[in-house]
Amino acid sequence: MSVQDIVASISLVITSLGLVITLVLFMVQQRRLVKVQKQQTYQRLELASNEVFRFTASNAGVLVRYQAMEHDPSIDFEKAIVENAIADNHIYQTLNLFEMAARLRKEDFFEDEIFVSWVIWYYEMLESWYFRIKWPEVRLNYTTEMRLVFDEPIRKFHLHANDSARGQQFFAHVAKVLKFTLEKKWLD
Repeated sequence: MSVQDIVASISLVITSLGLVITLVLFMVQQRRLVKVQKQQTYQRLELASNEVFRFTASNAGVLVRYQAMEHDPSIDFEKAIVENAIADNHIYQTLNLFEMAARLRKEDFFEDEIFVSWVIWYYEMLESWYFRIKWPEVRLNYTTEMRLVFDEPIRKFHLHANDSARGQQFFAHVAKVLKFTLEKKWLD
């Protein structure tokens, strides 16, 4: 083997090694980028949820009547056009966030334990008498996942059922339809 062949072999090894190191560094950088993107996406979702919380707080006097478990028969909701618009807007904003959270969960943007905090919010929405009557009107505007989450629980909702049992059934239902693991500790 000549010196020239040895130099060529060493050059090939060094070039190959350089390529492998470059690929490894690229993969590490890509993983960091994906992690940062996930964090930014989740932060945007959290900021959007804060906007819904602000809307809810700003309109608490109106929304309290709509978020109750039962319709208050002393209030004529047919004539409450402005108040109904506020309640409708609250439902639409919240459902849009729910859709995003379900989509991000499906894409593994956050863990089941974090997603469960959203499922609690889903359940709070289910408890609203107004949401339960409004859902059939708006359900087609939302994804299949949202329809899977709410259709059956609304259809089977019994006002005087045990709230704890209803909550556990809802969590189990959502875990099943959205395919995530429900840990018992999250129900306590």
